[in-house]
Amino acid sequence: MNAPNSWLFADNSKYSTRARLVFMGLSFAIGILTFLIYLAIWYTCSRRSRRQRGAGAVDLEAGAAAAAASERGMSDAAIAALPTFLYEQQAQADDAAVDCAVCLGQLEAGEKARRLPKCAHLFHAECVDAWLRAHCTCPMCRAPVGPAAATSSKKDGTTETTPQAPAAATATAEALPPV
Repeated sequence: MNAPNSWLFADNSKYSTRARLVFMGLSFAIGILTFLIYLAIWYTCSRRSRRQRGAGAVDLEAGAAAAAASERGMSDAAIAALPTFLYEQQAQADDAAVDCAVCLGQLEAGEKARRLPKCAHLFHAECVDAWLRAHCTCPMCRAPVGPAAATSSKKDGTTETTPQAPAAATATAEALPPV
């Protein structure tokens, strides 16, 4: 069996056995010390981020209005107030079938449909009702769902009514061209 040909293990090395052991011990100690410093830095950083997340919870409650809009849907009464009708397919538009963006199916003649008031997108009534229970925006363009969007229900079951914008301001905003 051949011994490794290295200055650390060779018997004819110019370094003594004691020097080699000290070198190996120092190398091992430096490795352990580096690992412990890494752990200390990781612990300090993770503790600081946990503390900041705890303080951030108070800030989130203060600015919850923006986040709450994405976490709540419309109430059943507000959904029922949206216009519902039986879909009739136009004779000249046979090649341009209307698709429901929620279920990805086509609207066929005689099916119950719902047209959203602000954006005029058309969906199966059952599909858009399920969507509006979880969201208060159109599934296609994310526009707020008309005047019925004023009454909405949160996930915990409570309802909230927001004040409506004046009609003149709404008409002016709708008259402006899109940017």
